[in-house]
Amino acid sequence: MSNNERAPKIGDVYLMNFGGCGNEQHGWRPGLVFQNNLGNRHSPNIIALPLTSSLKKCNQPTHVVLPADDTGLARDSMVLCENPERMSKERMGNYLTSIPEEYMAKIAVANLLATSAISFVEPDLLMSIWLEATSLNAAIA
Repeated sequence: MSNNERAPKIGDVYLMNFGGCGNEQHGWRPGLVFQNNLGNRHSPNIIALPLTSSLKKCNQPTHVVLPADDTGLARDSMVLCENPERMSKERMGNYLTSIPEEYMAKIAVANLLATSAISFVEPDLLMSIWLEATSLNAAIA
């Protein structure tokens, strides 16, 4: 499975071949591109978040439910924000949909909570980080 028709952008969902083992997600399944657009353009790899249609632990702060009706997905799904995977673009299949910004905001929060690394950043520095991140995504609009 391959898709050379469009460059991946943050928030896009593709079929992806996850390489996990044990309790990690593995095999072909929907995955969310979760790397900035500048990185997506220049790197042979992306950062991906796996989706599952098994809606368990919906109240976990690192899980975000995506209703099929609002997102273009075939089924109601959940993003597992605590399980990012670096993935070669060669393991990406067909483009499925793009997630609306309202859900991307929830996914961003859930991902920040997954590591809690944001707790090391001083509040006055957050705005400059946000501005830089915004420019990385806008670079390839």
